[in-house]
Amino acid sequence: MAPVDTAREENAADLALTAFCWWRADLPHSVAETYWRDVHGIMFARAPGLWQYRQLRLAANRPDLWPADPRISFTAPRAAQPHGMPHGLFLSESDLTAFARHPLPARTIPQDTGNFIGRIGALLSPRRRGTTLVDRIGDPAAQGSPRVPAFVLCFVPAAPDAAAEAFHEYLVDRVAAPWSEHPGVLRLRVEPLPPYDRSVMRSPGVPHRWPAEDTYLGWIELAVRDENLLRSLLAGTAADGLARYVGAVHTYPIREIYTLVSQGRPTDVGLRGYPAVQAITAAGATAQRDQATLELLFGEETVRGLDRPGR
Repeated sequence: MAPVDTAREENAADLALTAFCWWRADLPHSVAETYWRDVHGIMFARAPGLWQYRQLRLAANRPDLWPADPRISFTAPRAAQPHGMPHGLFLSESDLTAFARHPLPARTIPQDTGNFIGRIGALLSPRRRGTTLVDRIGDPAAQGSPRVPAFVLCFVPAAPDAAAEAFHEYLVDRVAAPWSEHPGVLRLRVEPLPPYDRSVMRSPGVPHRWPAEDTYLGWIELAVRDENLLRSLLAGTAADGLARYVGAVHTYPIREIYTLVSQGRPTDVGLRGYPAVQAITAAGATAQRDQATLELLFGEETVRGLDRPGR
C-alpha cells in the first residue's frame, strides 16, 4: 500500500473533540484502560461520523524535561493529572451531528462512561483551528507503545481571564509552528481549546467539574527523536512572550496509542478489540482481515464507515 500522508488526512477534518479522563479510584488502572479500549472504545468505531478516533494513555507529568523558569510552572497536582485522552476528528458539522444523534453516542456511550471513568471533561475545538503541522512518522493507525518519545503538552494561560483567541494565535504561530520545523520533531499536532465551562459530552453520574482551578486552553501532541530536545525547543521560544501568555505547561508522556477509527473507517482494533487482533497476528490468520469476511461479521455499513466513492 502507498504511504499515507497522515497530516493531510487529519487536516481534512473541520472539527476536533478532546476529552480529559480520570479513571475511577476504586478500579485498577489496568482494568479501566482495558475496558476503555476493548469495550467502550469499539462503540465509537460502530457509530457513524467519526473521521479519526484515538485513545492516548498518559503517564505522570514530567516537569524535569524543561529548564527552570520562575515565571512558568511545570508541576501539576497529582489529582489534576488526567489518565487518558480520547481525541476524535470529524470532517464536517453534518458528520458530527450524525455521530451525536446515533443511539450509541446519544445514550449507550454516556451511560457506559461511569463503568470506568471517575471524572471527565470534553471540549470541542474551534472549527479548523486544530492542525497537524508535521508528521514524519506516517502511521495513521498507530497501535501500542509509540516508536519514539511522544508527549501531550497541556497549556494553562498566564491569566485566568485570558482572551482565548489571542492565546490560540500565540500557541499556534509562535510555539507550535516554529517547533514543527525542527528536524528532531517527528510529529506535532496543535489543538486550541475553548475555555472550559462544562463537558460537551454529558455522562450520567460522572462529575464534569475540573479537578483543579487551572484548566487547559490548548494542547500539543509532540513526538521527538530524543526527549532532551524539549529543553532546546523551549529555549528557542521567546521567554518574555511565553511568560506573557503561558502560566503553566504540563507534560504527559504518551505510554500507548490506540487508533479505533482511521480515515473514516474502523481499524481492526476498533472492530474486534486489541486482544483479538494480537491473536490474529500471532496466528498469521490473514484471512480474518479480508474485506468480505469483515463485512459478513460486522456489516458492510460499519466496516466501510465514511468510505465514499472516489476515495
